[in-house]
Order: sequence, then C-alpha cells, then structure tokens
Amino acid sequence: MTVASDLEGTITAGETWQGMRDYLIGNGYERQYRRFFLRHLPGLILFRFGRVNDRAFKERWILDLLRLFAGFSADEMEAMAAFVAREMLWPTRRQAVVDELQAHRENGRSVIIVTGMFEPILAHIAQLLGGVDTIGTPLAYENGRFTGRTAAPLNVGKRKVAQLQSRLPAGHLAAAYGDTMRDIPMLEMAQEPVAVHPDEQLRQAAQTRGWRILE
Repeated sequence: MTVASDLEGTITAGETWQGMRDYLIGNGYERQYRRFFLRHLPGLILFRFGRVNDRAFKERWILDLLRLFAGFSADEMEAMAAFVAREMLWPTRRQAVVDELQAHRENGRSVIIVTGMFEPILAHIAQLLGGVDTIGTPLAYENGRFTGRTAAPLNVGKRKVAQLQSRLPAGHLAAAYGDTMRDIPMLEMAQEPVAVHPDEQLRQAAQTRGWRILE
C-alpha cells in the first residue's frame, strides 16, 4: 500500500519562496530581488487585504521569483535547492508528520511526496526523509542553463491528483496527508485521510467527514 503527502504546510511549515529569496540576497542578487519586490508590491498589497485570489497570487509570485534564476547552471540551481531544503524547509519540519511517514515505511508501506515543489528542492527533502518517492514540478534547461521556467505546469490541483493516480497500481491510498482545501481530492482517495494544520475549508471538511486532524 502507498501513503501520499503534500509538502509545504504539511511536512514543513517553511515557505519555499522565502528560502529562494534568502539565497538570492545572500549570494549577490539583492538588487535583483529588490526590483522584483517593488515590481510586485501593488499586487502584494492587494493580496494582504484579500482583494486578489490567494492561490493565483501565490503561484504567480513564486513563478515570477523563479525567473530571477534564469541563466544559472545546473550546479548553481543545485546549490540553491540544497540551501532552500536544508536552511528553510527542513528546520521548520512538522516532526509529528515526519514521524508518522517514517512509521508507515517501517510497516512496509511506500511513501510518496506529491507537491507543486520544484523538483531539485524536492529531491533534497526526499534525501532528508529517506526512502520516499516524489512527484514535483520539473524545471526547464537549455544548453546546461536554467531557462527561468518550469518544464511542465505546476503540479497542483487536478494535475497533482492525476499525477498521483498514474503512480498507483490499484488507485488507492492507505493514508494521505494535506493542509489545504486543494488537498481534499487526494485525501478522498485514502483510507485514512489526515488534515495537517488545516486551512478553514479543509478543517470544515475534515470535521464533517470525521477525518483525523493533526496539529
């Protein structure tokens, strides 16, 4: 049997974009980041006041931030990915979730992390978790240099569920872990759905359906 889990907000409380920002600032790209920030400030203000779609804004923000890395070599992108995973995401891991995923593995279940996370970063998280499979968002390279774009749409929403289903021989999950309403379709696939520090919509769904809430 297989267990699936989201990453951001579920396995970790850290935010990828903040790690990417810190890497840029710490490696001589502070001016580029400041220009990016000022260019997006009007949208950020609207977001803070709830005047724009939360999901759409966050996706646009991180994809635009990703473009600041255009021209980086594969080794440079690997260094960024290692930094984000080890300095931002792993230190803020939700240990209770990590412990449960490890217990699943010890009981003979395979664990797969399915997320919109960029694959180089996800690979480092997988190494830290040990022995897990992953489905993330691939990045595009040309002539050994990062193009600033993803090689496929973000692995979120319906795409995330479809990608997961393609990896399940029987189409069933022993358990699933998620933190937002967008994880509900994945949680519905599981015998044991677990809402981790859920947003309001997922909390309501979990309480209505009797799903376990982990906080």
